[in-house]
Amino acid sequence: MKEQRPRIKRAKKEPTREKKFNNPPQVTIPWGRGGSAWRPGLLIKKHFEEHPESCCADAYYSLSQQLKSLNEERVQIGERPIRRPNYSSFSRYFWWFVLGGFLEPIDKYEAAIYPFLRQRHFYRLTDKGRTEEEAWRDPISIRHPELR
Repeated sequence: MKEQRPRIKRAKKEPTREKKFNNPPQVTIPWGRGGSAWRPGLLIKKHFEEHPESCCADAYYSLSQQLKSLNEERVQIGERPIRRPNYSSFSRYFWWFVLGGFLEPIDKYEAAIYPFLRQRHFYRLTDKGRTEEEAWRDPISIRHPELR
């Protein structure tokens, strides 16, 4: 029989590059419930206090204008600007205030700018909406406290 030589284990090569993780941490500016620097709900409440009867599109335009002025101040002090939400996500967020009873629909409609859009439905602030403060900060957790 032939004599077997002991096997020599190969040394593992050291990695030449540092390992890159699949999901690097990203810095994002949250909007809605996660936002801490500003809350869109408070800006919506401010809009309805200034304009007693308004529609979702007007509130969105007002939010956009307030964000524009807020971002000008943030850029001057060297902070990143806050991104404006798209209208679809804003309208869903707006609906939480209607479900919570902070805004109520009224029987006022207005024709849309373009014929393929739906009519503009107007809302007004309720008494509950005027007195509540915490619900405007986070309407989803007020409606569903189990999600906190």
